[in-house]
Amino acid sequence: MSAEIKPDMSCVPYRRKGLYFVLTIPFFAVFISVFIYLWTFSLLLSTVFLLFYLGACLFQTYCCAYQDCPYVGGFCPAIAGIIPASIFAKLIYGRREITRSKRRFDIHAIIATACGLGLIVFPLPWILKLNFLFAAGYVAFVVAYLLIFFLTICPACAIRHTCPGGKLQCIILNR
Repeated sequence: MSAEIKPDMSCVPYRRKGLYFVLTIPFFAVFISVFIYLWTFSLLLSTVFLLFYLGACLFQTYCCAYQDCPYVGGFCPAIAGIIPASIFAKLIYGRREITRSKRRFDIHAIIATACGLGLIVFPLPWILKLNFLFAAGYVAFVVAYLLIFFLTICPACAIRHTCPGGKLQCIILNR
């Protein structure tokens, strides 16, 4: 992490927990519904879907530690409810100093993002079997969630200037 960019400690603890849960609970409800729906086809499909979520959490852990995220081990306003990444980061890295590698950070961030995209794209062929409108509604729901998240949750996050999602919201809001 750049020495000049540090977490904004005025955002700790996170102030918008209520809004975070208002956004994340319906998001999780949809994802749990998709998980159950995939299970009606095959346990393997639902397992792959779950592995995308766990992969996003696991690969995010290094990013949390690398960015000196002040939310490690506690409540974290993580996108898509990948809050376990904060807990995993504390278990794996603790508060000890880590060997920082921009390349490793970029690789982990890309894999975590790919897993997040997998959560969105992977179930689409099976959702399309239900109906095109369900698939379109699913995609629209996820896009709306992401936009609202970036515009409301990210601006109050301590690592908004170093997190890829936070950087995106800064660009969108011209900050």
